[in-house]
Amino acid sequence: MQSSNKLGIILAFKINQGYIASAFCENKDKPEMHCNGRCVLAKKLKQAEQNEEKQRAENLEKANVLFFCKLNRLEVNESSASPKTSDFNIFYLKFKPSSFTNDIFKPPQYVAA
Repeated sequence: MQSSNKLGIILAFKINQGYIASAFCENKDKPEMHCNGRCVLAKKLKQAEQNEEKQRAENLEKANVLFFCKLNRLEVNESSASPKTSDFNIFYLKFKPSSFTNDIFKPPQYVAA
């Protein structure tokens, strides 16, 4: 968008250069400079650049977001840190549910009364 803004300014200047040179040019009384309204174009481009920088600064301000969060400390007791061997059942390490699926999951049987 920003480069198209400058392009629009230059295009509008080229289309209306005769009118701008006769109506707005600061160097109308000095024809030897051959300004032809370029002073007005330079001012408009400088103004557009300043607006773009201002917009960039505003966007950066909006983009800088700080997140604050409260850090909770987790306290670990020695008793809960390592499981006791007497409380731990080794069966769970060797358990394979696929070997028991045929024994456990059977469709209901129809019982005639």
